[in-house]
Amino acid sequence: QSSNCILHYFKPLQSHLLWFSKMFSTCRGTVLAHHMKGLFIRPSKLDCTPSVTKRFTTSDHSELIAYLERTTQIDPTLHGGILKALKSVYGNEVSVDNLKTFGPEGLKSLAASVEQQELKYGGARGKKRPSRKVTFEIPHHRTSFEFDWKKGDSLLDVAKESEELLGEYMEGTCGGNMSCCTCHVYLNDAALEHTNKAVRAENDMLDLAYEPQDNSRLGCQVVLQRELFEMEEPVIVTIPASVNNVWK
Repeated sequence: QSSNCILHYFKPLQSHLLWFSKMFSTCRGTVLAHHMKGLFIRPSKLDCTPSVTKRFTTSDHSELIAYLERTTQIDPTLHGGILKALKSVYGNEVSVDNLKTFGPEGLKSLAASVEQQELKYGGARGKKRPSRKVTFEIPHHRTSFEFDWKKGDSLLDVAKESEELLGEYMEGTCGGNMSCCTCHVYLNDAALEHTNKAVRAENDMLDLAYEPQDNSRLGCQVVLQRELFEMEEPVIVTIPASVNNVWK
């Protein structure tokens, strides 16, 4: 019964897992499906008991929006994108129970992913995205670089666009899927305060990073969103003296 339940719940999720690039839970919030290529499932924790739940089509989502407003502090302008993403997983009907399986942190992670997608691809074609300056400091090589950081991009995106300068410092071995720690960086206090909070999966990877500190983040998870974009203080990213590649 458990194996059938796993297939039933996860088959529609697999094709969308990399798009979300975040962790989320399913089967009533007891299983975390990380955005890695594999799914980590504890069958003993699956609740496969059939239940009757009121469902709402995405055209009748007032109760879904009310739930988001009650349980999270997600920007209301992202609600539509969140429901659209959920529809791509659950089909034409989405229930409040579907939202509950994510938990508040999972929903916030999904919202961050939706916001990043909208910033990157939601505007008019050919429209130049706004940007701000970001400084990368490499103390062990006594050098630093300044780049334009486009809204909606992560720090790893900046490194990939400037691979000839930053490639050796931020590998991003897992492709930005939060399943390695090769894009580990330190943020200055102002940037850390205005950045989206790290979720459990990121903190788990940071525990494996080289000399993690209180201001450690994975570069693939630090996205230039509104608060960070509008802050007056500079954004300073420090590259650690070494890297732990858990894939090797």
